[in-house]
Amino acid sequence: MTDKRLLDYDPETGIKEWFIDTPDGFQIAYEQDCEAILESNKEKQSYGAEYFKSKGAEGEYWKVASIPIVIQYKWMIEDGIDIMNRDHMPKVIQKLNDPDWRYLKTAEVII
Repeated sequence: MTDKRLLDYDPETGIKEWFIDTPDGFQIAYEQDCEAILESNKEKQSYGAEYFKSKGAEGEYWKVASIPIVIQYKWMIEDGIDIMNRDHMPKVIQKLNDPDWRYLKTAEVII
């Protein structure tokens, strides 16, 4: 029998932290409703890359992705990728250019 208890809920991010007691021990799991983030990404993809380039800071920087926190956790736990670590950027870029993670992008570009 598995016992699942809510440990924490952050209304700002929508992240729930769960304690799961299993016959083999316990787990800490995270859950987030990512629908709004992914819908926003999808909408922004429809604008086209030129729109984002025109909105960039001094034409040099523009947002290419919005990655939900639970996906950031997943990448860190499963792949050791920390999106806040500059040394990990090649792996982050590789993930974002992978068709499986396409929905995280805010523009249809190869980075």
